[in-house]
Amino acid sequence: MIPFCYVVFTLAVGLAEATSKQPSPAAASLASAARYLTVLSWCTYPFVYMVKSVGLAGPAATMYEQVGYSLADVLAKAVFGVLIWAIAAEKSAVEESGKLMPN
Repeated sequence: MIPFCYVVFTLAVGLAEATSKQPSPAAASLASAARYLTVLSWCTYPFVYMVKSVGLAGPAATMYEQVGYSLADVLAKAVFGVLIWAIAAEKSAVEESGKLMPN
């Protein structure tokens, strides 16, 4: 779990830096939501992995495990993808309005 915790911590810190560099408050809010979603979705995997360690066995344990991984994957991929699209759309709107500051 130590390497896993390091990766999650690094993601949270790295995405915090990305949040602070957004061109608008709306984009920053979306980036912040992406940050929390990333940490949340990554933290679901160890709990799902432990389903079979808490006394569940057989088809029920496998079902809970598969449902848990499926929900985690939807969060980690589909919802995150929508957030990335929304961030890109917000940044494009800011750029088109001419409010982006040149580097």
